[in-house]
Amino acid sequence: MMILANIFERLNDYSGLFALLAFLAAAIVPIRVYRKQKRDERRAMKDELDAMDDVSRFSMTAEDREYYAKRGKLEKSLKRK
Repeated sequence: MMILANIFERLNDYSGLFALLAFLAAAIVPIRVYRKQKRDERRAMKDELDAMDDVSRFSMTAEDREYYAKRGKLEKSLKRK
C-alpha cells in the first residue's frame, strides 16, 4: 500500500510537467501537420505542372484552352508560395 501511495505522490509532484508537455504537444503537432500538408500540396502541384510540360501547344481546342488555363493557374500559385 505504501508503494502505491509513493507512486501517486510522485505523479502529483510531476503533474505540472505533464500538463506542460501535453500543452506543447497540442500546440506543436497541428502546426507540423499543417506544414506537411502544404508541402505535399505544393509537390503535387509541381508534379502536375511537370506532366503538363510534355504536351505540345499546337492545335488549340476548347479542351486545350482549359488545359493551359489550369496550367497558368498552377504556375501562378507556385510562384506565390
